[in-house]
Amino acid sequence: MKNLARIITFWGIVCPLFVTAPIIAFAEIQKPKLPTTPPNTLLSVEIQKGNCPKTIGVWTDFRYYEGGGEHTVIANTYPIAGTAKLKSTGNKFVEYTAPLKQAYTSCVGRAIHKELPYRLRFQNGQVLFRVDLPKDTPSNPSEFSTRAILGSRPYVKWAIAD
Repeated sequence: MKNLARIITFWGIVCPLFVTAPIIAFAEIQKPKLPTTPPNTLLSVEIQKGNCPKTIGVWTDFRYYEGGGEHTVIANTYPIAGTAKLKSTGNKFVEYTAPLKQAYTSCVGRAIHKELPYRLRFQNGQVLFRVDLPKDTPSNPSEFSTRAILGSRPYVKWAIAD
């Protein structure tokens, strides 16, 4: 009987480890990855002068959850520019900059997403990518959850309540 009690106690301690360890490991592995598909949104570049790309791609994703949603955006600046760097950030905005590749250093222009708060500006041999969150209201607060560089590109994740 003592052996049975020991076995039950032992497995009572060990079994939860078998269940929770993979879950914890999986959660830690879930770091952002650069998509393997082409960007799902193309923004037209409004050219003011110089040699500019016609379009610039961005990956966008939205995940609904009860009470709001989470937006993810990755600006695909790397084909036209060097490695992005975080330039400036605040509670309601984030801005990245990257040096344009030689073919586009004369570019002056902009690209704006018509529905989401994403915009790019080309000037002075740089591309600037900016995300401006909407002003908070009592029913629709928003905040950034991640601001990073992913595969040399600007990466932003933000949430908004509804």
